[in-house]
Amino acid sequence: MRGVLLIALLVAGCATIPAVERGIVVTGTGRVMARPDTGIIDVGVEARAPQLGDATSRVERTMREVVARVKALGVSDADVRTAVFQIDPIAEPRQPGDEGARIVGYRVSNVVRVRARQVDRLGPIADAAVAAGANVVRNIQFTLDDPTRLEAEARAAAMRAAAEKAAQVAAAAGVRRGRLLSVTESSPLRPEPRVAFQSMAGPVEPGQLEVTVSVEARYAIEP
Repeated sequence: MRGVLLIALLVAGCATIPAVERGIVVTGTGRVMARPDTGIIDVGVEARAPQLGDATSRVERTMREVVARVKALGVSDADVRTAVFQIDPIAEPRQPGDEGARIVGYRVSNVVRVRARQVDRLGPIADAAVAAGANVVRNIQFTLDDPTRLEAEARAAAMRAAAEKAAQVAAAAGVRRGRLLSVTESSPLRPEPRVAFQSMAGPVEPGQLEVTVSVEARYAIEP
């Protein structure tokens, strides 16, 4: 009798656990294209000298002027940061029988990464840096300052695509698409910065960047 009662309790308990509702599972992807609104450029100075102090002081003196010229164009302190500061010994070629390399000088590099809040400011920034003595201009990129709004648009487009695909699957199966049961979003694919042609001698076109959001949605099936 006790065994029968235990079985009855187990059956009653299982009946309270909701079963997973089957449905139509589809994926949807939303893509939004946008013109970059931010430009990035690396500018700096490289110098060589037999003495480390001479190379360092030359770079420091010139970089002070480069940064001042760049900021004079309206670039804020927060948008200028050091990207590279490097000291490399320069050794003369080793001769047969030499026990070690002989240091004949030093190469010092100091490069800052400048973020321009208007992409058309990259040209004037590069010109000002070179006029101040910069001999390193590279890594010109275009990106989006804040893709959050575009991600929301891509997310809405992904949900519309998923709903449409589920309706098509349901129609092909001879049923109707029911309510949305669950949805899972993959991490939004933010655009990689677009690398531009390295020369600033002519116009530089930023092109377009793509923001992508994908979702997996499950819909109920109605007869």
